[in-house]
Amino acid sequence: MITDTTPEAEKRQAEIFARLSGEEKLRLAMEFSDTIRDMAWAGFCERHPGVSEETLRVRFFRELHGIELPERSGRPRHE
Repeated sequence: MITDTTPEAEKRQAEIFARLSGEEKLRLAMEFSDTIRDMAWAGFCERHPGVSEETLRVRFFRELHGIELPERSGRPRHE
């Protein structure tokens, strides 16, 4: 439940949301998701200064999804 919004504002928001098409609701949800991910990325980078972007991306992915990815040592992979 949202506690920082007045009941009147919540009602107005619900009315606006109810008028949106399914496509508009999906687009809005995707935009919110992108915004939240961008904010999380910016905060993550601030908390880990001096770490390479590649290492940050691996660690961020791990934190977001709980999936272990190998951190590269900077040497080219031989597969």
